[in-house]
Order: sequence, then C-alpha cells, then structure tokens
Amino acid sequence: MYRVIAVDDDIEVIKWLRSLFANSDDFDMVGETVNSGEAIRLVKSLKPDILISDVYLPQIDGFELARYIKENFDGIKVILISAHKDKVYERLAKEEGALTFIPKTSISLNTLRHALQPQM
Repeated sequence: MYRVIAVDDDIEVIKWLRSLFANSDDFDMVGETVNSGEAIRLVKSLKPDILISDVYLPQIDGFELARYIKENFDGIKVILISAHKDKVYERLAKEEGALTFIPKTSISLNTLRHALQPQM
C-alpha cells in the first residue's frame, strides 16, 4: 500500500482526495496540508511513498516543491496536479523531478495506478 501526503490550498480538493483514497486498497492518505512548508515537515516525519501536490501553492509552488523533494528525499514520488490542463505543466513537472502531472479532472485511482506502474 502506498502512503500518500496530499498538498492543495483548496480544502475541498483535500477532502475529495481523502474520500477517493478511503475506498482504496492501494493508497493510504497519511497526511494532508494546504501549504508547501507544512508538506516538507510532513514528508520528514511521515516518510510517504507519494506526495500529491497542486501546482499553485502559497510559499513554494508545486514545481519547486517537487525539485526540493527529489533533491532531499530518496524514493518519494511526486505527482503534480492542477485544475488547468497544460502541456507546459507536464514538461515542467518532469524537469523538476516529478513522476508526472495529472489534471485534477483526470484524477482517479486508475490514473494514479497507471502513473505508478513503471515504478512498481
């Protein structure tokens, strides 16, 4: 089972992700926060397998957060999400060390499993 931390400044998205993972045998949401600073603290203490982060965040944006996680924590996969579907986000996500970018409208347990398959 993947241990997941979710980061989004929209609490409704956090609630939606929590309900999505509540019905899953593959994902366990072990932490959640609305900002990147707290996300880094949670990563240090909870040691998740996956960090799902919105692109737009207060303090440090999702791209910078992905780069920081990649440089400072081995093995944590970062999946960036946004309400905006943009090919530039896909490119930037990869450049900054994220596993992938998924538009929020496309997030499902299946899309997350598919994104992680090469890593399984």
